[in-house]
Amino acid sequence: MDDMEEIARELRAAHAEGKGAVELALLSREKLSSGFGVISFIASFRLAFNIPLPVLQRAQAWEEFGWGGVQISDEEFAAILSPWLSR
Repeated sequence: MDDMEEIARELRAAHAEGKGAVELALLSREKLSSGFGVISFIASFRLAFNIPLPVLQRAQAWEEFGWGGVQISDEEFAAILSPWLSR
């Protein structure tokens, strides 16, 4: 199992324990450490939850990531991802 698959497994486990989108994103950032970025965020959530790429591209604007440009709040971030995290 490679690192991304392990992180996806950990994200699914945390989600099963009741963690929401914000907590899962912070966990992803923690686990990926210096390897965390737009691509690794998208890859980890896509692998873990099969979220469509356009949704993850919008979610990557979350203000907590601080990647610049137009940013979205915690609430918007959670709302964007909720259809795939409520399954």
